[in-house]
Amino acid sequence: MKDRLIITITDVHGSKQYNLHQFVRRIVLYFSLFLVALILLGGVSIRLLLSEVKQIQERRDSLIQEYADTLERNEQLRQEIEQKSEELITISDRVEDLEGIIGVQKDEESSGDLSLIERVDLASITGVQKGFVMRLIPNGYPINSNQVSADYGWRIHPILKRREFHTGIDLRAPVGTPVYAAADGVVDFSRSEYNGGYGNLVKIDHSFGFKTFYAHLSKLIVKKGDFVKKGQLIAYSGNTGMSSGPHLHYEIRFLGNHLDPRPFIDWTMKDYTNIFEKETSVKWQSLLTTINNLMEIQAPRSSPAEPR
Repeated sequence: MKDRLIITITDVHGSKQYNLHQFVRRIVLYFSLFLVALILLGGVSIRLLLSEVKQIQERRDSLIQEYADTLERNEQLRQEIEQKSEELITISDRVEDLEGIIGVQKDEESSGDLSLIERVDLASITGVQKGFVMRLIPNGYPINSNQVSADYGWRIHPILKRREFHTGIDLRAPVGTPVYAAADGVVDFSRSEYNGGYGNLVKIDHSFGFKTFYAHLSKLIVKKGDFVKKGQLIAYSGNTGMSSGPHLHYEIRFLGNHLDPRPFIDWTMKDYTNIFEKETSVKWQSLLTTINNLMEIQAPRSSPAEPR
């Protein structure tokens, strides 16, 4: 009886007893312990697996968000690239327009090798050189009117009714229209008198022997000795002196000799070289060489001094 186990089962019908050997009892005990351990191990494993699944889900959500952010950033970058591309095209077109305005000669073979920055630099250098020349020598219309009522040359005088040489060009304009200096210079004459038929008259001395006359004015703004810049207001047009109607009489002289103002008023950066062919009384090559030398002299002076 010592090595045996008696199990009693009681129900409504009575009690029953079962005798088990001690070995069987140990087997049942070990199996029960194994089953409990298996359940505990399964619970821990399931908890660990659930934790890993949760981490994987969180990582997946993070990757999905990063992917969405990357797509959004890529879309922003694509839009920025498109915008910059459009800006570069616009800049390139404007540089091309600038090259056309200042008359930069285009070489189809070499122009493709130049970067946009090099083209801008070239246009800037060329523009500065030409702008310097055209600031010193009379060019463009001195008044906002291109209506020529009398050109340069022989004509029948509208008042004297005889054939005379017209030493300038007449630009039709209402009384009081602003008149501007055709180039940098200094006012040599400014007087409100008859002045030999010129009426109210302004004369400006420019560099290298050029001189401009502005006649039949209604009001003078500048005085003798004033320094003026190209485009500066100097007077208002009128109908004074020997004049048959409101207009500006405009003359250009070089070393005291009359020049046809037409090539000068039509002179632009785009048609920069045309005047060299149309006006042959000026030694342009020597003049341009002198101006370029002046630019080279001014360049070092315009740079900041080195610290000592």
